[in-house]
Amino acid sequence: MAESIMISGFLFLLILIQYREQRKIKIVAKSSWVKKFLSVLLSSILLLVFWSNNFPDQIKLIAFSVLIIIFGFMKEGLTEHNLVKLGVLEGDFHDFKKIQIEELPNHNQFISFYKNKNSCLSMIFDISKEELLDYFKENNLQDRVIIGDEE
Repeated sequence: MAESIMISGFLFLLILIQYREQRKIKIVAKSSWVKKFLSVLLSSILLLVFWSNNFPDQIKLIAFSVLIIIFGFMKEGLTEHNLVKLGVLEGDFHDFKKIQIEELPNHNQFISFYKNKNSCLSMIFDISKEELLDYFKENNLQDRVIIGDEE
């Protein structure tokens, strides 16, 4: 029982940390209805398949399912000094070597944040490229920004 309470407590703490970071978001990334649907579906399937009669196991399963649903509905985006994305606890802009902005056909912007050659985080924004460039200029990151596929 103590194990279940500790696991639930740590998952709740993780949710609180992510929620606190979300409140700082200035530019919100587009959210996908597929991600939301899949988080609810996955959570429901986990509850149905792994439900047990053991109360401590039920607590752990419910906590994990709630975590999945909350992460499916959490906002992602850019704050004043860092990137807020699922699974990124420390997303300081100065940790990224390159920030690449590509315009999509529907006038959305696809941004990739590169920590190194093989590691990047990507988001889609529905604001103009000029607004994003101004935002990065305000944060003194214009030297890291690359437009399109240029190197």
